[in-house]
Amino acid sequence: MITFNKKGETPLDDISGLLVKGITTRGELDIVEANNILEAYLKYTINPVQVAELDFDTQFLQKLHREMFGKVWSWAGEFRTTQTSIGVEAVQIRQALYQLIDDLKFWQTSWHYEETAVRLHYSLVKIHPFLNGNGRWARLATDIWLLSIGKDVLAWGGNITDEGKSRSEYILALQEADSRGYERLHRFMFP
Repeated sequence: MITFNKKGETPLDDISGLLVKGITTRGELDIVEANNILEAYLKYTINPVQVAELDFDTQFLQKLHREMFGKVWSWAGEFRTTQTSIGVEAVQIRQALYQLIDDLKFWQTSWHYEETAVRLHYSLVKIHPFLNGNGRWARLATDIWLLSIGKDVLAWGGNITDEGKSRSEYILALQEADSRGYERLHRFMFP
C-alpha cells in the first residue's frame, strides 16, 4: 500500500493499475512517474515547430496524460469514472473539456496570453479528468499551449510536487481562483 498524503494531492484508493512492479514507497513511485513525465516534457518542449502544429483539443489532452503516465499506470489517458475530491462529475468530463477548448479559442483572440494561460490552467485542474496526475498534466498542458503561441514555459514556482512554500502558494492560488479571484494564480504563474 502506498500512502498519498501531500496537501492537495488526490489520494488513490486503488493502485491495481500500477504497471511498475516492486513499488512500495511514495518516493519510488515519484521517481518512476517523474521519469515518464520527463520523456513527455522533452518530447513537447524541445521542438517548438512540432508544438505549433498540434491540435490542442480533447484528444491531445488525453494523449498527453497517457504519454506522461502510460509507463506507470494502466489507466493513463483514460477519463475517470468515479468522483474525486475535486473535479466535475465523471459523466461531465468530456463535455467540460469540449467547452474549455471552445472557450480557449475565444480567450486566445480576446485576452492577453497570460490571462488565457491562467484560465486554461485553472480550468484543467478544476475539471480534474483523470484519477491522478491532474496538476502535473495541467501544468505541462499549459506550458505546451504557451509554446504553441511562441511563449516560454513557466517556472511554476520551482518544485511544487514536494511539500513546501511553493506548493502551498500554488494550492492557495487555486483555491482563490475557485471564487474567481485569479490574481494570485496569475502572480504565481507569471511572477
